[in-house]
Amino acid sequence: MRTTVKDIIDAKNEKKLTHITALNYFTARAAEEAGIDIIGLGGTAVEMFFKGKENGTASTMDELLFCVSAVRRGAPNTFIMASLPYGSSFISDEDTIRNAVTLLKAGADATKIQGGGYKVEKIKKLIQEGIPCTGHLGLTTMYASSLGGLKSVGKKAEQAISLYKDALALQEAGVAWIELECVPYMVAAEVTKRLDIPTIGVGSGPGCDGQLLVLEDLLGMHDRYYPKHCKKYMDFYNDSVKALRQFKKEVDANIFPAKKNSFEINNREFELFIEEIDKI
Repeated sequence: MRTTVKDIIDAKNEKKLTHITALNYFTARAAEEAGIDIIGLGGTAVEMFFKGKENGTASTMDELLFCVSAVRRGAPNTFIMASLPYGSSFISDEDTIRNAVTLLKAGADATKIQGGGYKVEKIKKLIQEGIPCTGHLGLTTMYASSLGGLKSVGKKAEQAISLYKDALALQEAGVAWIELECVPYMVAAEVTKRLDIPTIGVGSGPGCDGQLLVLEDLLGMHDRYYPKHCKKYMDFYNDSVKALRQFKKEVDANIFPAKKNSFEINNREFELFIEEIDKI
């Protein structure tokens, strides 16, 4: 049975939620088979982990839609959250709603606009139109440059208070959950305790209602920087390099392919083949 917004909200104080990212059919399928609760994707992931860029501000709606449809096919019952790409909500409310509807038609269950403050009003308008939304506070990666880079947010009391006020405003607006990224764990735990909706932490400690990891970090799929809050559960990138080197070595030594990797032909048929091509 397909997971709904109500299922996610009802998980508060009942179970820990698991949230990962995915960009293609097979990783989404693996996530569903593993019982992951939520799959998220957005322009940042498309740019950095699909296209290999250093930041995620150049992605397009068409690129994201391509990935959303693949993820939905791979995970037909898992809750899918697709963030609006950078710039696709910096427009009129009508155009923002149109973009969000396009994502839902492609297979997403909800969308997301990062940040609080004045953005809460736009999020509220989406929800009023029946479009499920989630919140994202703390380190909002789309605006990292304005924040002074990729760093923890909420280390000063004033900053933490502002974050809590934004969380209350997002809850009032009707978001399904709030992602807390790189928030000091004591602050994140206190905010979580005071909210009626789930929080999902990214580098914000065990006190959140759920945890999110980027799939490419979790599986060790790249050779770039791994954040402090990441845990590598396998070393896919280096294991892949080893496997590819072994493949090259075996081809060079004429070890692969072996007979068992090849197809046979009946001896008489092969003789007929030789007889005929010798006449050509």
